[in-house]
Amino acid sequence: MDIIKTDYKWNGTFVKRNETKYIILHHRAGNGDAESIHEQHLAQGWTGIGYHFYVRKNGRVYRGRPLGTVGAHCQGQNSCSVGICFEGNFETEKMPEKQIRAGARLVGYLLALFPSAEVKLHRDMNATQCPGKNFEFDKIRKEGENMSVEEAVEIIQAKSGLEDETIEFLLCYKYGEELVLKIAEAMV
Repeated sequence: MDIIKTDYKWNGTFVKRNETKYIILHHRAGNGDAESIHEQHLAQGWTGIGYHFYVRKNGRVYRGRPLGTVGAHCQGQNSCSVGICFEGNFETEKMPEKQIRAGARLVGYLLALFPSAEVKLHRDMNATQCPGKNFEFDKIRKEGENMSVEEAVEIIQAKSGLEDETIEFLLCYKYGEELVLKIAEAMV
């Protein structure tokens, strides 16, 4: 998974986040790019985009706020959480498969960084319908927590260019599947 970095113009400085208890999932309740969210949040007087990541319907993942900083996405939980926003309104829409897979990989990546974090919906934390009744939470969380060996092989081959024979060699070790999963998680 490639995370696309955007050159945002920030309005102020950030506060460092000292703990990560939660990974909180949101929907945008609309469409558009990460830059448009950034502009909207600047217009509200914020430092800039309040989410740490933004997942588009086409499966592309964009960086928002720096990961180690306090977000602006979930009242009362910003200082202990990472915020992921998904393009779309999942109160009325269904999530595309590309977006579900990208979200699951991102959640898996974040759980590898913050293994004790809980994956939550915005509505679990605040009085809101966000991210909507059609949000594929179970699928994203379960796939993120349990990357398959096949997905791990795909990631390793895409990132490193290793041949099938080399991957098969890795899988033949006593802890081969665990090793391949760990390598893939490190590469995501």
